[in-house]
Amino acid sequence: MTVIALTDCCRLLAIDGKTLRRWLAQAQLPVQAHPEDARCKGLARDHLLVLARAHHRSLADLPAALPAPALLAPPSASSELSAELLTTLQTLSALPAQLATLQQQLADLTALLLQPPRAPVTTPHAQRRAARGSAPMPTKASARARPTASSRAKPPEPPAQVLPLIEYGVQGSYVVLCPTHGLLALEPDTPEWFAWLATLSSFRFVGRQGRFTAHREVERLPRAAWRAHRSMRSHTYNLRLGSTESLTIATLEQAAATLDAHLR
Repeated sequence: MTVIALTDCCRLLAIDGKTLRRWLAQAQLPVQAHPEDARCKGLARDHLLVLARAHHRSLADLPAALPAPALLAPPSASSELSAELLTTLQTLSALPAQLATLQQQLADLTALLLQPPRAPVTTPHAQRRAARGSAPMPTKASARARPTASSRAKPPEPPAQVLPLIEYGVQGSYVVLCPTHGLLALEPDTPEWFAWLATLSSFRFVGRQGRFTAHREVERLPRAAWRAHRSMRSHTYNLRLGSTESLTIATLEQAAATLDAHLR
């Protein structure tokens, strides 16, 4: 087994030591002692390949692996294990976003069930006129006791709307969540991506450099322009995104970074 020093891992992945430790913790990969110097820590070559694939990094200068002993598994078994581990990591990265969506939907349903019943409708004007013949004339005290328009029960507010979510995952990929269909298998900047955005009137975006909520300026026009907005420090900042065909990942990330700059 080839063990690569942590400093060489950082150089090959083009990251610093803090980022490498965070990636290892997310992927739950162990750090091993270097075979030539036990005081130095390193990472197995297969584990480094897993990190590189998960975060879309190229390892052009990666040293060749040492010949495996006869008792070890063949290279094909190791590659299959790495592919299965990468698929498992991608599935685990999507679980927090799915759990957050389910929790939001559960909170909306709970709030809807806990809403008080509507107050009974007051007697219509026609019924009051029909009852005047048999009912006594109202006195001044009873007239003053009549409920005013301000004291009548107000209708309950509609429940909060759950918006579709586009979120950058820990494995370097973007997760698309729909409130009604759950996790969608959509690749950014593809025809299916733009076709799905054309059916929306609003969505939430959580990227690498910030977040915002996007709304179509005219909901009933499919080709109307989009606008991003974010509320910070009792102020709402807006930014025009353009048409649906221009909503690429690069455009969304740039808009998130521009809005997030107001926090600094």
